[in-house]
Amino acid sequence: NSYMWVYCSGRDSPDPNNPIPNIVLYDFHNSRAAACVVNYLDGYQGYLHVDGYQAYAKTEATLIGCWAHARRKFIDAKKLQGKNKTGKADVVLSLIQKLYGVESRVKDKSVDDKYTTRQQASVPILDKLKAWLEQ
Repeated sequence: NSYMWVYCSGRDSPDPNNPIPNIVLYDFHNSRAAACVVNYLDGYQGYLHVDGYQAYAKTEATLIGCWAHARRKFIDAKKLQGKNKTGKADVVLSLIQKLYGVESRVKDKSVDDKYTTRQQASVPILDKLKAWLEQ
């Protein structure tokens, strides 16, 4: 087996107003061992947007989860509810969809505008989700 560890920076799509290009780096290894990512990111202490694979937890980075990956688990749970039935998974999927809506609205805004909008619109949704999950 062989594996490509993929590291990206920048936005999901090119930004003509940003002079710094998006970068994608492919790091080939014969293993999925945590040592691969730990060695590559040695000393990196910034944010790392990940899919939940446990190897990333061994780095010094601050891990940021992915809503798309979390959402998949609730879609799987919804399938178990049966067709045309509403259940607990629908509550979470609805809240995640609202978060996606906020992100859609701020997509082309400045960093400061994104921050302000997220604080005003996303934080209350996240608070509601947290309270619901704890309950």
